Amino acid sequence: MTFYFFAASLSGFLWEILIFYVKEGHFRNRGFLYGPWLPVYGTGAVLMYLLLSKQKRCPVKVFLYSVLLGTSLEWIIGWILDFFWDLRYWDYTGYLLNFRGYICLASALGIGIAGVLWICLFSGLLENLWFRIPQKTGQVILTTVFLLFILDCIAALIFPNTGRGITFPE
Repeated sequence: MTFYFFAASLSGFLWEILIFYVKEGHFRNRGFLYGPWLPVYGTGAVLMYLLLSKQKRCPVKVFLYSVLLGTSLEWIIGWILDFFWDLRYWDYTGYLLNFRGYICLASALGIGIAGVLWICLFSGLLENLWFRIPQKTGQVILTTVFLLFILDCIAALIFPNTGRGITFPE
């Protein structure tokens, strides 16, 4: 599960960099942390895998459950960041069917599609890739990444990643 968490956290980071690079023409680290990971993606991927992997043969169910699970997670994390740190890393105000800017229809649909791709395609491919890596090497990789992640979490809790283009309002 740790491998899934970090693979999805890195993928989410790259996805958001791509979105904002295409939209605005420059790099933005959009996360609470400083490193190349967005834990909301990793948390969502692990939860989806644990709760939905048995539904792999029914993409419609995976889509619907992914929408519910992922949107709930996005709302909870958005609220926690806002409530405890007065930070907004995303704001869907003005988007169709948004709820207090934390969630919206477009994001929910994107989460549903990502959930289907994750559960029905990518998790199996990544699992096969992971088991090809020698166990000792895999342990070293995960331990190193985990320690870097913990240091990043500590730094971000003390000095949250904020600033123009990272948090809302700008």
